[in-house]
Parts: sequence; C-alpha cells; structure tokens
Amino acid sequence: MPRKPDVVRPTLLHVSLPEDVRAKLDLALFSELEGRVPKGAYQRFFIERIQEFFGWRRLDLAPFGYPQGFFVSGPREMLDHVETRLKGVHHATNT
Repeated sequence: MPRKPDVVRPTLLHVSLPEDVRAKLDLALFSELEGRVPKGAYQRFFIERIQEFFGWRRLDLAPFGYPQGFFVSGPREMLDHVETRLKGVHHATNT
C-alpha cells in the first residue's frame, strides 16, 4: 500500500552556520541514547523556531515599570491577554 503524498511537500534548504552556533545546536539536539543527533531533529528544531517567528510576538515590559530590556515573548493571543492584564494593573497602581 503506497504512502499518501504530503499535503505540503517538503523542499530542501541548505544553511551555512558559524561553527560555534552549529556546536551549540548539535549539543542541544544530541541524544545520549542514540550517540548522535537523531534523524529529523534539525528539521523539527528549525520548523519550531520558524513557527515561533511568524506566530509569536514580543512584549516590552518597560512601560509597565520593569527595567529597560525586560520582555516576554510567546503566542500572540497569550501576549495580548498578558498585555491587557498588565495595563489594568499598571493603570490601577498609577491612579
């Protein structure tokens, strides 16, 4: 029985990374059990990061009294809720 074709077909992408970045990535994805980086681990990692890039946002916390450079990031819907709550708390403490 033949395998069903992927709805969204994969395409090849060749990426060149600096050695130090590649070493960190290899260490993060390395499996002690397999003694290597498991098959598909790089693909899963990059797909997750790309989905975060397009689906997440970053919320600067400085307007809410946190030090400059403090932020949170996550799914847009979650940060919209966090921002609404922070605005309510910040407004209540400034009145």
